[in-house]
Amino acid sequence: MTTITEPETIYDPELGDRVAKVDHANRLLVGNAGKEVGSSNWMLHCGAKEVGFDDLRQIPVPEDTATYTAVPHQDFVMSMYKHADRLLKPRGFSLDGERYALDKEGNRLFFIHHYQNGDTELQMAMGCRNSYDKSMKAAVAYGSRVFVCDNLSISGDIDIAALHRGRVLDNLNEKIILSMYKASDGWDDTRKDRDAFVEYSLDEDDGYALMGLIKSHTAKNKEASRRILTSDKDWKAVQSYWEEPKHEYEGGNRTLWAWYNSFTFDFKSLKPHEQLQKHASLHQFAKSAVDGYNGSERMRQLTDMMRSNDEEIAQFAEQAREDINGHLNNVIGENNDQQ
Repeated sequence: MTTITEPETIYDPELGDRVAKVDHANRLLVGNAGKEVGSSNWMLHCGAKEVGFDDLRQIPVPEDTATYTAVPHQDFVMSMYKHADRLLKPRGFSLDGERYALDKEGNRLFFIHHYQNGDTELQMAMGCRNSYDKSMKAAVAYGSRVFVCDNLSISGDIDIAALHRGRVLDNLNEKIILSMYKASDGWDDTRKDRDAFVEYSLDEDDGYALMGLIKSHTAKNKEASRRILTSDKDWKAVQSYWEEPKHEYEGGNRTLWAWYNSFTFDFKSLKPHEQLQKHASLHQFAKSAVDGYNGSERMRQLTDMMRSNDEEIAQFAEQAREDINGHLNNVIGENNDQQ
């Protein structure tokens, strides 16, 4: 089993009252996130509890067998630190938040690292999981976090996973590197998606219509964790937030971006692995809405534009409507006569 050298705790004047940990083997500054992320009940479920990085070392690591190789929780985290310092830092990303949660026995770990790169509203997030009880593979997913309400928005999939077998830590390191390349390369696309959502205006009824569409579209997914609005409770929570948002979003609160965050706000209560899956479904649906949805507000805008830009088109549309109504009345009259 590969083990990363234990870091030494030192005082770093640049961090003020916070202490830093330096891994001398990797020349890496770790454990120096600028602040905590999210609310106090973040990630906590089914008896799980929030812990600090140092607590991870207190959990006994199971013995390796012929078919199982453990990944120590702290080694997983140290790998994230190391590769972020080498791959993300040169691209302008710095670690700005980290949180960890363990189940009651310490066998299952969920954690998220957030990275800042100067965007005023978004951070890049890496969501990770690990287990000692063979319940799940070690895995990494990536996405974004909205500053305004500490919600996690995952636009990637949990497809970067490593089996606990053989040289699993080496394999996991390769997966982490791949995820960080994907995340940083796709960061501009994520921001473009956000900007498109901000520019896409919706009225209240459009929001309700999209709620119905996302419920119907994701209900077809074979994976239950990717389905959205599967209960009355979920529907009421999202509807309530959409009607009266608790935060002010860029572009205002009647945009696809505000609608999007009606869901991410509700997702905060989910188990971490469910958050990752549902965020991926939400992001995919929202992108398709930009390309294809034309709601009531869009139709009004189109009609107004036609009327203002071309009087002949407006007159033609009005005459066509009258002709259709007249034809329908004739048909209805004929049917009544035959009865």
